[in-house]
Amino acid sequence: MKVKSLLYVLLALSALLLFSCSVVSPDRALEVTIPSHPWEKVAGKSLWYTLKWTYGNQIRSTYLSPDQRTLRLYVPPGETVLIAAYPLGDMNPFGAAVTPLDTSSSIILNQNDGVIVGELLDIDRTVTSRLNYGLISKEVREKTDDYRNLEKVSFLRDLQNGVLKETSIKVVSLFGVDGFALPNGIWTSEFLQDPGLVVTDGISPPIQLPEGVFRYLNTEMDRVLVLIVDSAGNSYSYLRQSLV
Repeated sequence: MKVKSLLYVLLALSALLLFSCSVVSPDRALEVTIPSHPWEKVAGKSLWYTLKWTYGNQIRSTYLSPDQRTLRLYVPPGETVLIAAYPLGDMNPFGAAVTPLDTSSSIILNQNDGVIVGELLDIDRTVTSRLNYGLISKEVREKTDDYRNLEKVSFLRDLQNGVLKETSIKVVSLFGVDGFALPNGIWTSEFLQDPGLVVTDGISPPIQLPEGVFRYLNTEMDRVLVLIVDSAGNSYSYLRQSLV
């Protein structure tokens, strides 16, 4: 009789525990949306994405098909969550950072935040999990509307060392990229805020860019121009087959 009574108690406790877990979810639900990419309008096609996000000390990832633009994520509620969506798997990402103070559950990624979030994904999670991203974004925005102009070496070093301050956020000067040989046509930038390159005489127009990798799509040629600007202002370019 005592064994049966003990068994009933254990079954009752197990049922109560399962009920409690089903009622109280430990995770926070986020509705994540990726906006339209500049290449989609000119190509008339949707892009696929690789989505990455932090969960505790992990970086999780998933594939998003061209017809999928919204995804529900479940993340820990007490930490800053980094989210980045990479067009075609490895291009400059759309991104967002969600802190415990953010009350909205609907998140729209953007390219500006993607610049910083893409870098933060490589930082020690003991630092970024408690990051007040809203304050950092505000400080950067007061100095530049384009987060690509942030001087990343000092910023990331100070952040990693736990000594982030106002002087850690600096704006770099743009580098002049002289015209170079490029087939005629319209080359559409992957960045929403950048104008395309209109080439009529086989030479690209001169442009100014910060350090980084920049891609331009020519739909008629089915080619992508990849333009790389290094920290010294030197530029390199090549053409590759379009994956759009």
